[in-house]
Order: sequence, then structure tokens, then C-alpha cells
Amino acid sequence: MVAQESGDAAAVIFDAINAARARKIDVVLADTAGRLPTQLHLMEEIAKVRRVIAKADPTGPHEVLLVLDANIGQNALTQVKAFDKAIGVTGLVVTKLDGTAKGGVLAAIARQCPKPLRFIGVGEGIDDLQPFKAREFVDALFEPGAAAVKTGAGKRA
Repeated sequence: MVAQESGDAAAVIFDAINAARARKIDVVLADTAGRLPTQLHLMEEIAKVRRVIAKADPTGPHEVLLVLDANIGQNALTQVKAFDKAIGVTGLVVTKLDGTAKGGVLAAIARQCPKPLRFIGVGEGIDDLQPFKAREFVDALFEPGAAAVKTGAGKRA
């Protein structure tokens, strides 16, 4: 864990990458939560984080995941487009698929701004973050009265 009081996210990621190298750690995770595409100063800050990562490691970042709330509907498409433009999103995680949200906006995302869906969140526990299974998702979308996707554990996603 690397943290600073400066509030400069790019400086924190720079220090985190250097600390990982010094400790011979292969993976660095940067959580930049709480950003909305309408907050232009925060979008520029996250773009700066991406530039700093690429400067520290010309092959990085290796994965840029955007976490979306399934309950935001068509706004998810706007977010994918905005974040992809700013930081080059490489994959998606969709949470809150355990309620009434079916995640139907994923069809619009697949058509207009295709990104692989890596994981879905079907609850609040650590085991509730599961790899996305397209067949199960599609079957649940067309199942009469289905609230969400069924998962292997019998839960709804």
C-alpha cells in the first residue's frame, strides 16, 4: 500500500510503481474511484495518471478496468466512451447485478464501444465478484421474469 498526503494521484502511482520495483512486486493496482466524466478536472487527473504509468513502464498500463454500476442504465455507455477516450479502457466490471438490474446496456456498449466484460458483481462478498459468462448472461436476459443473471453458485447476477 502506497499513500501520500499530497493528493496528487499521479505522484502516488509513480511512487507505487517504484516501490513495487524495489520490492520485486509484479503487480500494481491503482484505484481511482469516484470519478465522473462530467468532472473534467478529475478526468484530466486520471489521464495524467495513465501518462505517468506509461512513462514509468512503456508497456503499461497492462489493464485498465472500468467498474460500472448496473443500475445506471444508459449512462453506462456515456461513461465507457468518456473513460475510454481519457485512459483507454481495456475491460469492464459490472456490479450490482444481484437486484433488478439486468445489465441490458451491455448490448449497447458491445455495439458502440466494444470492451470485454471481465467480471460481474452479484453481491457484496468477495466471492460475489465472478468471471463473466456470456452464455449465462444472455440466457438470463431472455428468461421470462428473470431479474438478473444466474451464476454457478445458484445466485442471481
